Amino acid sequence: MTIALELFPRRVDPEDFARAQVERFTDHQLRIGRSRVVHAVAFRTWLGDLSLPVPACHQGWSGFAAAGDLLATSDPVTCRKCAVRTGPPGAGVPEQTALFPFDRP
Repeated sequence: MTIALELFPRRVDPEDFARAQVERFTDHQLRIGRSRVVHAVAFRTWLGDLSLPVPACHQGWSGFAAAGDLLATSDPVTCRKCAVRTGPPGAGVPEQTALFPFDRP
């Protein structure tokens, strides 16, 4: 089976795309791809004053949110770094082992 590729891919309006991503991830957490780890969401500046959702712990990933790499979820945060950064003092995820001590500023 062959899949036809678009010769001229459709253009996406940056403002509409950013607005849709903000609506999709507001009051949600995110997963990267098929990972089981759930991250807290932070919004980072993208183009001009537009922003896109990213993991609050700054976890990198190969891809672009437009390709569906980031998935919105209502599951609780399981990333220890996200939990410590976004939660109350002493927050953490008991299932995830700490790799090194982390003092909250």
